[in-house]
Order: sequence, then structure tokens, then C-alpha cells
Amino acid sequence: MRNYSFINGTRFAVVNLFRSLRFDIDRLDPSWVEDTKPEFVRGLRIVDSDESNTVTVHGEDADNLMYSLSFIYNREETADAFRAAIDAYLIVALETKDYLVLNQKKDPEGKPEVSEAVIH
Repeated sequence: MRNYSFINGTRFAVVNLFRSLRFDIDRLDPSWVEDTKPEFVRGLRIVDSDESNTVTVHGEDADNLMYSLSFIYNREETADAFRAAIDAYLIVALETKDYLVLNQKKDPEGKPEVSEAVIH
């Protein structure tokens, strides 16, 4: 498997940060020449193996994703619980396009969203 990817003509080194049964989260580090710095410079790639879907986030969304991963990691006691909580969080985050775990709330009927158990 290669350890780089191209986005908008810029080569990015790929560093895997997290892997579960369903998701991979990779950090994308840019490599550019001279003064041609790309707009996309701090990004993460989320690969959903079940849905064969890849989402690239950068800027504030990438910051929110990293914060949420850290938040969930500190709340869970075991690696398996962490993986399950991350999977639940990412399912909701990818659907709503909101990567801040604290924004995941109860649905209108009062039932917890899939990953609300992570917060409470």
C-alpha cells in the first residue's frame, strides 16, 4: 500500500492515526515545491470501509475531528470501548457533516443519537 496521495495536484504523505473494524483516519501532510503552497494544508482523511466512502476534512473540521478523537479517547477505559465509541461518533459525524462530538445531541423524540453515550 502506498503511503502518499494526490489532492488537487499536491502530493500528501499519509500517516494512519486510527484504525477500527470500519474506519481509518489518516493525517495528510503536504509536500510542495517552492512558493506553491496549497490551500489545503492541515487535513485528515476518513475512510469508511463498509460504505466504500472517503471524506477529506481540513481547517476547522479537521480540528474538530482531532478534538473529538481526543475527547472520546479520554472518556473510554478500554481500547475496544474507544473503537466502538469512535465508530458510533463517526457514523453520525459523516451523516451530519458536523465533526464536533459535543454537537451530537438527542433526536426530536428524546432518544439519544448513536454516539450520545460517548458524551454522557
